[in-house]
Amino acid sequence: MALIFLALAFSADESLSDGEVDAISSSLKAWKPNATDHDVHEIVLEAASVFFESDPDEEIVQSVRSLGEAFNLEQRRQLLEDAMRLAEADGVLLNSEQNVLSILASVWDIKATKDRLIDESTARLEGDPAWSVMHDIALMYLIMAHGTDGSLSDVEIKTMIERLGEWEPGLDEEAIRSILRTSLEYYAQSPNENDIKDSVLAIKNALPRAQRLVVLDDLVTIAKADGTVKVGEKEIIEMLSSAWNVDVRIAF
Repeated sequence: MALIFLALAFSADESLSDGEVDAISSSLKAWKPNATDHDVHEIVLEAASVFFESDPDEEIVQSVRSLGEAFNLEQRRQLLEDAMRLAEADGVLLNSEQNVLSILASVWDIKATKDRLIDESTARLEGDPAWSVMHDIALMYLIMAHGTDGSLSDVEIKTMIERLGEWEPGLDEEAIRSILRTSLEYYAQSPNENDIKDSVLAIKNALPRAQRLVVLDDLVTIAKADGTVKVGEKEIIEMLSSAWNVDVRIAF
């Protein structure tokens, strides 16, 4: 079980944080309530040793099969729910995480449970057609408008709607507001640094250099909307300019 949880956590960003280890330990503790925290921690360390010091694929496959044979239907469903909670904890279900969940559901013959969990999840699905580069741009707008001072003014919202509308002239205002609302709901879940990097990279990959420059200009306009450009806002512009390989100076 620990090995599967580790594979799921590692598949997200090819790293394992202390927070992820703690989450895995908490999930294991629920299955072995009489075990001490030390015992559970040792289990995680032993599984990590197998995972990182050898080719873990065969061990993971064997673990999935063994659990499928040892657990009844209700237990397999519960274990998949635990795996789902680990995967969606950061607010995003990456394709790699969805693939792991699909493998578990297939081997354990509980595909319907996996589909239900995906449908009920509030996490954003990577590759979901409902999330487009427009949403990534809107997310950058929100980080600029709210992230530097913790507030979102009417003039900033109005500016964001106007700028988003210029990207898709065929969309009416309600459609633009819908994109902004979806991005705001995601932003409200406090996406972590890796999630933000995903959106930054998505914009870089989707837009040519000239359009990346337009996004930077949008962000400058949003920064100026409340009358002052803060140091944090300038730093965001400089960071994105570097990330998007747009080596220009924009007048503030």
